[in-house]
Amino acid sequence: MNIFQQILSFLLLPLLFFVPHYASAGTENNMVGWAWSDTTGWVSFNCTNDGSCGSVDYGVSENPDGTLTGYAWSATVGWIQFGSLSGFPSGSGTQSINAKVVGGSFVGWARAIGADNNGWDGWISLSGTSPNYGVTTSGANFVGYAWGGSVMGWLSFDAANGVSGSCGIADCKGVALSGMVSLDAQSPLGTSIANSTSVPYSTIANLIYTLTNLSGATCSLSKTSSGGTGFGTVSGITSSGSTSTQGLSNGQYYFNIACSSGGNIVASSTVSFTVLPQPPGFSLGANQNLNIDFLPAGWSQSNTVTIPINAVGGFTGNVTVNISQYPTMPNASTSAMYSINGGAYTATPSITVPYNGSFTIRAEVSAPLTSSYCSGGSNPCTIVLQGTASGVSAATENLIIVPTAFNPQFNEF
Repeated sequence: MNIFQQILSFLLLPLLFFVPHYASAGTENNMVGWAWSDTTGWVSFNCTNDGSCGSVDYGVSENPDGTLTGYAWSATVGWIQFGSLSGFPSGSGTQSINAKVVGGSFVGWARAIGADNNGWDGWISLSGTSPNYGVTTSGANFVGYAWGGSVMGWLSFDAANGVSGSCGIADCKGVALSGMVSLDAQSPLGTSIANSTSVPYSTIANLIYTLTNLSGATCSLSKTSSGGTGFGTVSGITSSGSTSTQGLSNGQYYFNIACSSGGNIVASSTVSFTVLPQPPGFSLGANQNLNIDFLPAGWSQSNTVTIPINAVGGFTGNVTVNISQYPTMPNASTSAMYSINGGAYTATPSITVPYNGSFTIRAEVSAPLTSSYCSGGSNPCTIVLQGTASGVSAATENLIIVPTAFNPQFNEF
């Protein structure tokens, strides 16, 4: 260690007790172990390495999106910051971004924030060329070298016991991921909705959980927020997977997965998002049948059914209803007509109804239909009613013609 490094170490040692206020507790970070520099010595990636978390909490995390955030500690150069940096230097084959894992390889920069630019600016490049170097993933372990400039030199992420110097514990292991679990929420299209404040009403969220190095642990996934659509806790999770919610009503949602081993929580992750209120709109009444007792000849009429307009989300407009799909008749001599609100029968009925109103509809068919015809797999006897209104989505509802036998009743008077 040269004179400059000795002085820098002396000046930075008090900083061990002044972690930046935004550093995370070591037990909440998922990177552990030590990196090694031949010139500056050991770099600790988690306060759990040496049991210092009770005095000073720090650590570095690999987040679900690959970004690296947090702080590592070197007794020689002080705090090394990952994430929330700017003003990156340029270098051969480097990327001017914050530290990140992309495709199993580290890219970007970290920085020793105690560097005073007097001979060293503190920047640490995680990959580059001329020569080729970098840190890559090997399972839960990180292997390879970062470059720390003239002061730190080559920083090995897979250093092991036996290198010069002491990391402060009996077994100095390289940098690796500890047991961790990540949780994400995605839309049905596969887009993450984590932290979104504008998730559409009735979205079905796919909750995706990824377990890493958690052999022997059992996890439970639950909704920890109140209100909104309910969610049944999923217990007994031992491997990565996913589960889906029902369509979600408006509200703020928090989901948490917690993994336990030996009665202790060893890893957890939370995802949150906000579902918007139901937009204005309407629906038509529930599916109903048009039952027809066919006469021996002529037109046969169905029963009359009432279709309500069900307004939602504060909708107060008028709805125009017509038929968008007609039943398929068995031959050209068979036809159907419809009467709305007791009016004349027509093949193309239409009516405008207020948002809080209803209407009646009745059908008549010119020749008998057999029950076997109307019960076909394609259901050719289905009528699709469509309602439209300005500024909102259209709504549809099915009516089904059901042929029944005509049983005349004879009474004596």
